[in-house]
Amino acid sequence: MEEFIYGTEPKYSIKEVSKITNLPKPTIRYYEDIGLLQNIARDKNNIRLFSDDQIMRLRMIQCMRSTGMGIDMIHHYLGLSREDKMELKEKYSIVLDQEEILLAKKHEIEAQLALIEHKKANYEKDLNEAYNAVQQT
Repeated sequence: MEEFIYGTEPKYSIKEVSKITNLPKPTIRYYEDIGLLQNIARDKNNIRLFSDDQIMRLRMIQCMRSTGMGIDMIHHYLGLSREDKMELKEKYSIVLDQEEILLAKKHEIEAQLALIEHKKANYEKDLNEAYNAVQQT
């Protein structure tokens, strides 16, 4: 993940944010409409301007969505405080759950990749044998 300087200075257009996050502009607008993104600044032409902090928030939303977390749960997670000890524990628990989901996906992908690599090696061997047989004739 590329480095961002955390900050609240609005400086990115929605087009730039879309490019940075690989999220479609309508999705970014939707997240604003349902309250997952808040306090989006607007310039004199009413164009949305996003800060580094808002980009990081979008990345967190994107990560949670990729684990299958629903919008309501993301809303709940983002609404929890880091100051309240019980809410902080709940935030931590949610992050641990998401980590577990991602690790399971990682292991599944690694197993699938191992199978593909095995098949690829077999095909390469067969192709080399076929090529050598043709060369000997």
